Amino acid sequence: MRKFTRMTEAMSKEWAQRQPRGGLRMAVLGVVAIGLGACASPGEGGFGSSVFLDPAKYELYNCQQLVSTRKDVNNRVLELEGLMAKAETGAGGALVSGLAYQTEYRTQRAQRDDLDARIARNNCSAELAAPAAPAVPPKRKR
Repeated sequence: MRKFTRMTEAMSKEWAQRQPRGGLRMAVLGVVAIGLGACASPGEGGFGSSVFLDPAKYELYNCQQLVSTRKDVNNRVLELEGLMAKAETGAGGALVSGLAYQTEYRTQRAQRDDLDARIARNNCSAELAAPAAPAVPPKRKR
């Protein structure tokens, strides 16, 4: 029994000596965690949005396809914004909104931004300025 007590005292002295180094270790670990968290945070462009994007997805699209796809993606972004706003009004809404819609919202926004860049790069502004008007048949009088 006496030997066990001495061992415990020796271990507690050793632990007391290591404690300052453990605090430093935790501080360094905290700084690294904050740094990595900043890399993964969503931002305007950069790493946060490029994670959700396939860079070659729209590579072979012509201007008409780019503009049409951009309209569809933009409609989905607007729909998700409305759903998130509606979800945030309830109890725990921010959590529900984040879990249910945030990933798809970020993906759609990244796709919309990529489409905007491709439209500008391909000089497709003429298709944006003059959308094709749907043909309206003349009304018959009876």
